[in-house]
Amino acid sequence: MLQISTDPPLTLIGAPAALTSSRALIVADVHLGKSATFRAKGLPVPEGDNEHDLGRLLECIARTGASRLVVAGDLIHAPAGKTTATLSAIESFLEACRIPVTLVLGNHDRNSGALPRDWNLEIVPALDLDGWHIVHDPADAPENRPSIAGHWHPAIRIPDGKRTSLRLPCFWLRGKNLVLPSFGSFTGGQVVTPLEGHRVFTVLRDQVVELPQALWRP
Repeated sequence: MLQISTDPPLTLIGAPAALTSSRALIVADVHLGKSATFRAKGLPVPEGDNEHDLGRLLECIARTGASRLVVAGDLIHAPAGKTTATLSAIESFLEACRIPVTLVLGNHDRNSGALPRDWNLEIVPALDLDGWHIVHDPADAPENRPSIAGHWHPAIRIPDGKRTSLRLPCFWLRGKNLVLPSFGSFTGGQVVTPLEGHRVFTVLRDQVVELPQALWRP
């Protein structure tokens, strides 16, 4: 865990996730059912990512003593991924986590259609929590308020030679807006280009560390 110097306070976790002052756990871009979506298109992707990622979420909730879980968009990947197995896995997770769960709608959630109404799941377009405004798309984040978003799956490229580099998922703090790396294990990432004054954090051996600017702006 790494508490960063923001106002309101926030702790970054190697899950990757963020933890607010009331111990609300925030993740983004889980993309459950993505492997099923690819299998539906004929690509023989192995099963197991749903159970793996939901298991990681349960472990993170237990490890942090989280009081609430907020998914900042894209819980489900696509309509083709809303299989019986995917929906059953999510329902079992909601029963097992035993804390309130809120989904801030992302573009993939909207495209995937409605979820069962009897689930113990609050669904909102945006959320204000512990001084943070939580949205899915950073483009929807207010400029003058602290905010948390996902959507971009940020990653940073660190050169380690003339032709080689290390590519790592990252937390990207852009002024008052924090963009979370994707939580899902089958999501990939988009290399971003931070500007002067931004801050970049990544996970190295399960620990969150801040990357010196000299590494990402050589």
